[in-house]
Amino acid sequence: MRKTKKSILSITLLIVAMALTVLPSAAPGSTGRESLELPKTITKTAQFLEKEMLASDYEGIMEWGMIGLYGAGKDVGSFAKIREAQIARGEMISEFKNTDYQRSILGALAAGKSPNAYGNKKLLESEIASQQANGKFADSLSGEGARMVNAHIWGVISLYAAGQEIPNSEKALQWLVEHQNADGGFSIDTEIKESDIDMTAMAIIAMACLGQDAACDPVQKALAYLRQQQNDDGSFGAWGIPTAESCAQVIQALTMLGIDPTGDAWVKNGGNPLTGLLQFRLDNGAFSHGPEKIPNVMATSQALVALVDYYTGQSIYQKLRDGQEPVKL
Repeated sequence: MRKTKKSILSITLLIVAMALTVLPSAAPGSTGRESLELPKTITKTAQFLEKEMLASDYEGIMEWGMIGLYGAGKDVGSFAKIREAQIARGEMISEFKNTDYQRSILGALAAGKSPNAYGNKKLLESEIASQQANGKFADSLSGEGARMVNAHIWGVISLYAAGQEIPNSEKALQWLVEHQNADGGFSIDTEIKESDIDMTAMAIIAMACLGQDAACDPVQKALAYLRQQQNDDGSFGAWGIPTAESCAQVIQALTMLGIDPTGDAWVKNGGNPLTGLLQFRLDNGAFSHGPEKIPNVMATSQALVALVDYYTGQSIYQKLRDGQEPVKL
């Protein structure tokens, strides 16, 4: 029985490896991308986020929107000013949650600010110091906590985006691979063995930041897991129910690997991760989380990052690392 299961997995991995379609080197707006009116969608989505996040009553997380807006060619300096003031006051940032520091690093980069002089904190120094001897970026800034997989993933991604060499990169990769579940996916917590689409996509990005490509065994296993979880219409979500965030995360992961998320390997019944994402697009430029069709800032932020990634054929984290100019629409 074990031999049969192993054979099935091997065949699945082989199919995924053979079917991976590399993103073309064509300029943004070329055939395919242009027909989807992506520049118009990106512009409208960015306008919604700018208005929503600058509203006096907005109390949500800013960084994911800032990253998306940066990718869309928007100046996010006004958001950085607000965020730095929040950080200085200790709002939405805690030394007990390393992910708060990691996303703040990404927000600083999107605004063209130094993460080591942002909100009166040395974010990069603190992040590097939080890495444990086994390579894991700790759950908290103090270096304590070894359960949260997302803290490790975003530690890797944030330092990569900042242009830093990942300290103890081999150990960092080893820790991540050791916590890959048997089905090829990843969970948010080491004590949870049920894999999660979003976390698996994030793990793929982190593995790419650590030098792994689509041919590497752990990445192939993660891609095989995603293919197995893909809905019949090409979308992604939890328990078969599509969500904008899951579609967006998969698009971001595939783009980081140089894989076209609309390529044959990711098409089911005429749909793909991109068409899955676009079904949540609303008339005002926002995206809903799911079928409820209610504007959601987090869903919209993740959607904007994914749309810019697909349109340019390059991950936002690569753009931040290279200090490249954002997309011109």
